[in-house]
Amino acid sequence: MDKILFACDLDNTLIHSHKKRRADDICVENFDGREQSFISPRVLELLKKISARTIFVPVTTRSVEQYRRIFWTENFRPEFAVVANGAYFLDGDHQENFLRDEISPFVDDLEIMREKFSTDARFNICRVVDESFLFLRRADDFDGEIFFDTRLTVQHTGKKIYLFPPPLNKGNALRRLAEKFSPTKIFAAGDSEIDLPMLILADKAFAPASLGGKFSEAPNFAEEFLEEVCKC
Repeated sequence: MDKILFACDLDNTLIHSHKKRRADDICVENFDGREQSFISPRVLELLKKISARTIFVPVTTRSVEQYRRIFWTENFRPEFAVVANGAYFLDGDHQENFLRDEISPFVDDLEIMREKFSTDARFNICRVVDESFLFLRRADDFDGEIFFDTRLTVQHTGKKIYLFPPPLNKGNALRRLAEKFSPTKIFAAGDSEIDLPMLILADKAFAPASLGGKFSEAPNFAEEFLEEVCKC
């Protein structure tokens, strides 16, 4: 019997914001006294089945704090997670460095970019996340081009911009997970370019058409690919 590792992106892949909320969705995160993130009952049901058959690991750019805000549900919580785009591995309440050593040569680069953009009016957020990467968010009134003179990897997702040390990517996180769990097969799922290094390495990848996958970007994207994972 195959030992399957299933590495899956979190936001906009398994869970979603109130903008995509459907009537029967379940809230799994509160922030500042408001409901923040949701999961569909069907996705939750499928994840329970998948977790019983595979090593299920959410792999996310969320910080440790942001990930731990997710309370999931009373009878379901992933045992493991990889956060900060691979910097840390969480095993229950235990946290260990995952790709942190590889970040060390780029600490000065992160600080240079942070200082450069911290007072830049084009951004309303500029912060280093978990001492691992720089996160920027464009101001609502700015949509022009921005050029970055840096050896950091720059990736855009809407108004969000991430500057990662090159070794800090989900592909390297997946390699480390494979070393840790020694699976015979690897499945991966994601919805953005940040997920591509992980998707490329997987034996079977699940992605929307915008990333070259076969799935739509409809609200039931997760339900569609999780159904296929259950059949494998």
